[in-house]
Amino acid sequence: MRNLALILAMLFFLLTPATCLSSQFFITVGPEVRYINGHSTYHISFDSSWASGGHGESELEFPLDNFMAGMHVVAGGRHETGGTQARGRLSMSLLGVVNKDAGIMKDSDWIENDAAFGEAPHEGRDLYTESDARLKGTIFDIEYAYYFRCNQSWTLGPMLGFRYHQFKYDIYGYRGFYWTTPVYGEGKVLEYEVTYKIPYIGLTGEALIGYKHQFRFVWSFGYSDWTEVRDRDDHILRYKLSEGECEGESYLSNVGLDWNFLPHWILSVGAEYVDIETTGTQHQRFYAGASAGTTYNVNDRVSSSLLSGMVRVLYEF
Repeated sequence: MRNLALILAMLFFLLTPATCLSSQFFITVGPEVRYINGHSTYHISFDSSWASGGHGESELEFPLDNFMAGMHVVAGGRHETGGTQARGRLSMSLLGVVNKDAGIMKDSDWIENDAAFGEAPHEGRDLYTESDARLKGTIFDIEYAYYFRCNQSWTLGPMLGFRYHQFKYDIYGYRGFYWTTPVYGEGKVLEYEVTYKIPYIGLTGEALIGYKHQFRFVWSFGYSDWTEVRDRDDHILRYKLSEGECEGESYLSNVGLDWNFLPHWILSVGAEYVDIETTGTQHQRFYAGASAGTTYNVNDRVSSSLLSGMVRVLYEF
C-alpha cells in the first residue's frame, strides 16, 4: 500500500499545476464495497438466403447483479485558504468479484422466414432461453480532477479519467422455447468474456456543508466518444466461437456524500450510473462438428447499463 501511495503521489505531482504544489497535500485510503446491477449485452444481425431463414437477429443479455469489493485511494492537495477544499485530486478504485452467481442470462432470436425451419409464421421472438450465470469481474477507474474555488463552500472543475471493465461468465443450463416447443438442457453451455476500455472527460464539483464543513457533497459527469469493447463468446453446445470488436460512446454520472465523522476518518456513500453503446463487427467460426471451418461476419452492437451503490471507510493521512 505504501508503494501504491508513492506512485499516486508521483502522478499527482506530474498532473497538478505548480501553484497547487505549495498547498496542503493529503492521501486517503480505505476499503470499498459496491453493489452492481445491470447488464452487458450483445445484439447481432445478419442476412441469409430466404431458404435459410432470411434476415435474423440474436441478442444475449448477461446479468450484472452482484457485490464487488476492493480499495479506493486518493492523493490530492487543498486550496491555500486554511480550509478543506480540494484543489487537485487523483483518485483510483480497484474492485473485483470472483466466481459468484450473477443472475439470469437471456438468449433471444428473431428469424424472418419461420417456414425455413418447418414452423408456422410466428410473431415476436422465435427462440428464447434463460440460463444461470456465474461471474468473475474487475472494475478499475483512475481519475484526475482540478477544482476552481467558487466560494468558501463550492468548487468546480474539469476531470480526466480512464475506466476499465472486464467480466467473465460461465453459463449453465437452458430452459425456454423454440417457436412453440419447450426446450431444456443442463451443464455448461457457454463461456463469455467482455472487456470495456473507456477514456473519458467531464465536469465535477464539490460542496462543503454542515457544522465545520463536516460533510462533503460530490458529483461528476463524464463522457467518452472513444470507448472500445472486445468480447469473446464460446457457444460450447454448437462448437461456435464468436469474437467482436466495437467502438462507441459512454456516459458516466456519479453522486456521493463524505462524512468526516472522526479526525482522519471518513465514511463515504455514493451512487453511480454508466451507460455504454458501441457498434462494430463480430467474427464467427465453427471449430468442430458438421460445420467445422465455416466462418462469417455479422453486424454487432455491444451495450451495457450499470447502476451501482458504494460504501467506503477511508483514513486520511
